Amino acid sequence: MATHIAEHFAEELSGWRGTIDHYQQEMDEIETRLADIVRRNSIKDIAEKVEIHQDLLDAVADDFDMIQVAIRHQEEELIVNDHYIDDDLVREDTERRQQDIRKRMQDAEKAFIDAKYQCREFIARTLT
Repeated sequence: MATHIAEHFAEELSGWRGTIDHYQQEMDEIETRLADIVRRNSIKDIAEKVEIHQDLLDAVADDFDMIQVAIRHQEEELIVNDHYIDDDLVREDTERRQQDIRKRMQDAEKAFIDAKYQCREFIARTLT
């Protein structure tokens, strides 16, 4: 039996997992730089300004964590006895969940990009 749908979904899920890991590394780097600003700076109210940007990153990280949970659940639906399920066993709710994860991932990526550039702009302004 063909397993093309399950394999495609699994590849997509794996790609998203890798993307989230990469974004998490970028967020960790930005958080380190924000912490450095607080540690090195005596500018009045700098901690509050850093906290605003930290909150942006935290919200995106929370979204990615929830997506990771959905990815794990979806992966469990696509594999039975260490093999991808046959195409005719892929249910509508599985397809809907995949579409939902895809949409959530797109939204989270947009939010991450916005947060990343806001943070980098703030870091550049503060360090110059």
